Amino acid sequence: MPTLEKKTIVRIILFIFFITLGMSLFINLGALQKNFLFADEATYFMMTQSLAQDGDLEYSKTDLIRYYRDFGITPLGLFLKRGKNRQIFYAKSFAYPVFTVPFYKVLGLNGFLVFHSLLFLLLLFMGFHYLALINRPLLSLLAMLTFFFASVAMVYYFWLSPDFFNFVLVFGVLFLWLYKHIYAQTASPEVQPSPLITFLLSAWSDYLACFLAGIAVYSKPPNIALMGPIVLFSLLKKKFLKAGLMLVIFLASTGIFWGINESITGDWNYQGGERKTFYGLGGYPFEKAHLDFDTAQGWTMSSDKYGEKHLYPPKVFIRNLFYYFFGRFTGMVWYFFPAFLALILFIIRKKILLQWLILIALAGEILIYIILMPDNYAGGGGALANRYFLNIYPFFFFLPALKKDFKQIGLTWIMASIFVVPILISPVQHSHFPDTHVKKFPFTVLPVELTLFNNFPTATNPAATRQEMGGLKYTWINFLDNNFHPRTRSEVEKDGFWTRGPYKTQMVMRTYYPIKQITFHLLNNPRLRNEITVWFAGEKKTITLGHKQRGNITFTPKRFFRMNQWIHLYKLAVKASKGAIPHFEEEDVDERRYLGVFFEVTIIPEYMPE
Repeated sequence: MPTLEKKTIVRIILFIFFITLGMSLFINLGALQKNFLFADEATYFMMTQSLAQDGDLEYSKTDLIRYYRDFGITPLGLFLKRGKNRQIFYAKSFAYPVFTVPFYKVLGLNGFLVFHSLLFLLLLFMGFHYLALINRPLLSLLAMLTFFFASVAMVYYFWLSPDFFNFVLVFGVLFLWLYKHIYAQTASPEVQPSPLITFLLSAWSDYLACFLAGIAVYSKPPNIALMGPIVLFSLLKKKFLKAGLMLVIFLASTGIFWGINESITGDWNYQGGERKTFYGLGGYPFEKAHLDFDTAQGWTMSSDKYGEKHLYPPKVFIRNLFYYFFGRFTGMVWYFFPAFLALILFIIRKKILLQWLILIALAGEILIYIILMPDNYAGGGGALANRYFLNIYPFFFFLPALKKDFKQIGLTWIMASIFVVPILISPVQHSHFPDTHVKKFPFTVLPVELTLFNNFPTATNPAATRQEMGGLKYTWINFLDNNFHPRTRSEVEKDGFWTRGPYKTQMVMRTYYPIKQITFHLLNNPRLRNEITVWFAGEKKTITLGHKQRGNITFTPKRFFRMNQWIHLYKLAVKASKGAIPHFEEEDVDERRYLGVFFEVTIIPEYMPE
């Protein structure tokens, strides 16, 4: 590598770092977050506060007051569990908060992002030096920046949660393990390696990788896939002692964290036992004298007997595999195109043993998510794209051959300009409202992940999610766009919705029974000869209605998706060809909404669950 060019690239990396550092130090993060942290962010922030101020992980009223002082509201989503001596503890991994504590102590809320800026610097140096073993320095830097910024990974830089931390941690483990193997194939024997390179070429870098893998597994257990290729490679090379030692280091590392968790809370599993999430609807434990872990309204979120609760037929896993790549909300092709391109390059290029091991590991981790978490493999309804994929994304960086070219980078940015750049323009906005981008073309034509009904990103809008329909128990719809008007308190609208103007509103209906027949009861706006179209379960029917005229459309559905014996899912949509704003058209009417057609439904089920 030309020394002058290498020094120039190092200066560019440092320049990028100082920009991110300055932004992290001086950004008004509280204002950008609208003084609002959601679910995991709120929990991890309170854990960091508790460690920094009290030196413990026990939840108390003091923690709640501190949070309120910082944000002016109580946390919307707080994961807690009852531990030893009936004390209440935070029910999340403490790995990330432990690392953020010193930054928070000195810099407050911005300390989280300062920590992330240091992680980003480390990420750039690792990626650049790895690619520069084969490619020119400038191309190596561009490829590394493309891998990060041409995906939604950059958005998670702003999240006060472990997602970005886990991403860099997994990347570091793979870098420490793989660097020596590529270096041996490319380095000139006349070149004297630096002390850092000497370390990376030694077995000590493997041992450090295993130690970090232990932390990664404690932080996110499916990361256990990391250890597969590392240990298996040594076994295949008949380095049995080294493989055993690496395994011991990994077990010691992760065991320390699980052990500390057990000693503090009385339970090694931070997601097991009596675990609940609280949204403040019925108060928080200790908020008032009469509220505790039992009396405050919370929802059980325990991993105990998790497998039994999430047993689904094989067709669900097959469909999830398709969604994992091509889904509207989570598809890897749209949100992490560099990973998909890496997979294509792996398929068409010559392969070596290391690459096959990486492929097996990443495939194994993907299967862990879609099999063990079939209805939540992407990280919950508040997540943007697939936040759990950040634990797998680094594998794809190391999967294909190292040789890069400008065609790959150009193709990646073409895809990113369509699917990712609109999100990156306002990362914090899209973090708070992760469904914003999916309401416009081309996302509106992509397949909807029916298996994630309870975890659509639209869940951040209460008016769009789990809306009761049909007057029967266990029947809800989720809206997939903004082309509807939320229900008002009027008696007329209590059972239905108005669509917005001449726009098509898409929905998914979930029932706990198969539908024998469904009738859409329609009410037109003031327009004459308004063509109303309804889609349900793959069928399309149309009716023409006059001024404020009513009409009905009935379906006998034959196509639907059945997740198990209870959960039945139907896709539906409603559209009027003409819209009207009655306020501007009728003298005595003050209706200012842009109305399309009002619809409500009557459902005849084949049977009702007991």
